[in-house]
Amino acid sequence: MSDYWSGQKVYAGFATKTDFNSIIDATVKQEKYRYNQLSKQKEEINFKKEQLTGLNRTLLTYKTELAKMDTVDEFLVKKATSSKTDVVGTKVSAGAADGVHRLDVKELATVASTTSNELNEVVHTGADTDMTFDYDGTTYTVNVKQDMTAKELASAITAASGGKIKASMIDLGHDSKFKVQLRGMDLGAGHNITLSTELETVLKGTEPAVALSSEASKNSRFILDGIELQRSTNTISDATDGITYSLNSIEDGVVVTVETDFDAIVANVEKFVKLTNELRSGIALVQNYKNEELDKKNVNYSLKSSTQIRSVKSELSNILVTEAAGLENSSYASLSQIGIRTNFLSGSKDMGKLQFDKNEPILKLTIKLQSGVKLPTTTFMDVLKADPEGVAKLFTASGEGTSSDSSVLDYQSSLYSFGITKPGTYKIEYDSADLPTTGPESIVSMQVNGTTRSVKYNPATGDATIDEGQGDGQGLAFKVRDTSAGTHSATISIQEGLIQTTKKALDRITADKTGTFEVVIDRYTEQLTDPVYGLDKKMADELARVKALEKRLIAKYAKTEKTLSTYQNIQKMLDFQLKSQVAEKK
Repeated sequence: MSDYWSGQKVYAGFATKTDFNSIIDATVKQEKYRYNQLSKQKEEINFKKEQLTGLNRTLLTYKTELAKMDTVDEFLVKKATSSKTDVVGTKVSAGAADGVHRLDVKELATVASTTSNELNEVVHTGADTDMTFDYDGTTYTVNVKQDMTAKELASAITAASGGKIKASMIDLGHDSKFKVQLRGMDLGAGHNITLSTELETVLKGTEPAVALSSEASKNSRFILDGIELQRSTNTISDATDGITYSLNSIEDGVVVTVETDFDAIVANVEKFVKLTNELRSGIALVQNYKNEELDKKNVNYSLKSSTQIRSVKSELSNILVTEAAGLENSSYASLSQIGIRTNFLSGSKDMGKLQFDKNEPILKLTIKLQSGVKLPTTTFMDVLKADPEGVAKLFTASGEGTSSDSSVLDYQSSLYSFGITKPGTYKIEYDSADLPTTGPESIVSMQVNGTTRSVKYNPATGDATIDEGQGDGQGLAFKVRDTSAGTHSATISIQEGLIQTTKKALDRITADKTGTFEVVIDRYTEQLTDPVYGLDKKMADELARVKALEKRLIAKYAKTEKTLSTYQNIQKMLDFQLKSQVAEKK
């Protein structure tokens, strides 16, 4: 009987010895063909949906990991060491030049403070009154109430200043005596506290003749590489490019050494290669997956020919084998130039994966070697040490602009960060005769990569911007420097590293609702759950049809059994009567 429901049996054939159950089972089994086909389709769709969902998660993980190394500061790692970290701490970014700096810390930046004399617990016994104090040029009013305690006064001062001053009560630990200390929240000279006569009297307490203890706010003062400097803070980030100094105490002779952390950069490159190879392995696993159980059921689950997977694989691979946008004329524009290659060896277990060895010679395949000429022996480490910034740009450049000749055209800015100006190289050519020399900003024509484009031009400043709707370069701004007679040209590059390009592709591929696999997954879901045409609905209808058929067959053969049983009983009665008549005649 059907295995899609239980508890139903046909007790037919006991009288006639006819196996109606087998007849019903055979009929139902034949009628279940359509249901079984739909079931296979559902298994196929569920399996493919699960595989694509997993692959989409893998792409998201890849994007997340790349985001951890997609800036110059994250990729081009520098390290700074201080000879006396308790005096000067350091933080360094990629913009710092390797070298040694000497610091003598003469004074630390401080905040203004005023400390009361000894106070009783109750600091004011007179009537409620408003008192004032000044901080950083602003006057604040505090309501001092009758029988106000030292703790209450401190809280009231803090609240009155809106947190600009932090007042606190200090328990002296003897004779129920207290002090109230006011501290400004701003480091550096000029942020001082001034008390009104009434408030100063309250804070003088039991010793009105003794002046309050006050400290004016001060700047930090230090000597950096022989130059005496002052700052309004102890965290100095504008004295040396790329280095932040944290001044902790006063002392001379601190030496800060900045170096490129080559080991950390190599680790970043190795991580990039590892992540990319893991992704490629994941894609290959999905494409070539085998499932014996589904094979036995003849379920067509293979995604080997999936156009979506092939397009994603091809797009991501092509990014890494072509030159980075806008870096064509830079030190390094492709992975192969720094020794990262793709294994194209057919039959290799690593076919299609990236290969990288920091100490392996970078073969310049474009060089035709004559007999006896040795292969180049330059390695990735040689390249990295020669131009670490160039290596970092290859991976992480993010809209930086450069001009091939700033005496002709000087790069100013672009709308790259808004996705308007596209990365790439723009050869801009113009004839000075076409540029107005006076008047307001106007539209002029320039050649951009061989195509005439409209450019906004200000004759007073020489500022020019490729106009809206004028191709990939729209929003690119530059200053025209050479206005001498004749035709002039220069190339402006908007650079984008390979990690940035890959992330942009992944943003689109994995976008919610519109991503490459998301669209297919949604379509699979609809094929399963559509209330009219979905497989779930079709299977439920088929199941109901077969179940109804089985019920009809049970009823039909039960009736047949009853009819046959009746005739069988009649036959038996006739046989008995016949035998009786024959016996009587004898």
